[in-house]
Amino acid sequence: MRGEKTDKKKYSLALAVFATVALAAANAYFSVLSTLVFVLTIFIAGISVQIHLLQVRHRKKRLGRLLACLSALYNPLALTALIIMIDYKTVIWLFLFMVNILRNPYLGFAPSVLNGIVTVVCFVFLSWKVYHLETFETVLGSMMLFAAAVLAWIITRRLWLFEQQSVMDGLTGLRNRRSFNATLKQEIRQCLRDSRPISLLMIDVDNFKRYNDTLGHVKGDEILRRLAGIMTTNIRGNDLIFRYGGEEFCVLLPGVVPERAKKIAERIREEVETDFAGQEVPITVSIGISSSEGDGRDADYLLELADRAMYRAKVLKNRVVAT
Repeated sequence: MRGEKTDKKKYSLALAVFATVALAAANAYFSVLSTLVFVLTIFIAGISVQIHLLQVRHRKKRLGRLLACLSALYNPLALTALIIMIDYKTVIWLFLFMVNILRNPYLGFAPSVLNGIVTVVCFVFLSWKVYHLETFETVLGSMMLFAAAVLAWIITRRLWLFEQQSVMDGLTGLRNRRSFNATLKQEIRQCLRDSRPISLLMIDVDNFKRYNDTLGHVKGDEILRRLAGIMTTNIRGNDLIFRYGGEEFCVLLPGVVPERAKKIAERIREEVETDFAGQEVPITVSIGISSSEGDGRDADYLLELADRAMYRAKVLKNRVVAT
């Protein structure tokens, strides 16, 4: 989602600012960096952040994977070159190495392993050529650095899965109401900024309570999963579907005018009617439509308009009503 990309960009910039402040504090406390080297360090860190932002922007494409590998290579190599250049013989260099690998779990498992390997190679080179560490110290440090690189990815992956579970509906695999509340305002704001319309479908399953009472909740869950599949196949890749609650769904259509939204809604309604024809308890959907091209320029009001239209549709059932 566009909101997620923005949040990741803000996080990366905040991380860069934090790193800059931390480096400045280390410079003031330990007095180990000249002004020129400090500026060079910020420049190197800036390139790293830019690579990371590009990787986030293209993370679902092949370019994103290539940039992830580039970031995994660039960070330890640039840091090693900096350490050699300034003869950085303090404990801070180990801290910088740890920060470098711990900020890379966003890259994915393979680039994180690559980052760990390159970091270990750089560490071994510095240990023997610059710091003249003992073999035991070199081996132990290498094991710690590589384990930290992979462990950081595992922990971040776990946190990412937890975050996904908090915004996804476990039954249908769609986004849940919490995600809808966060996304609706962002999408409306973005569409209005780009002078594009946005339409909202509020979908309610007709006769669902009677179906549950007659055939049981297990069959009712199957119905909801099938409905989620039907809706998913009838929208574009950048449209968003949410399970709003119970047997209610919302479909957010950025850039779609009301006329086009009505055609999409009719297609969903017709396919549901056809797919569930012959059921012991008839399953159809009633759909209400609202759009930002009318009065629905506020998120709450857009939702209220769609809700009103949906309840008018439910009076007759198996209908599409637009505001």
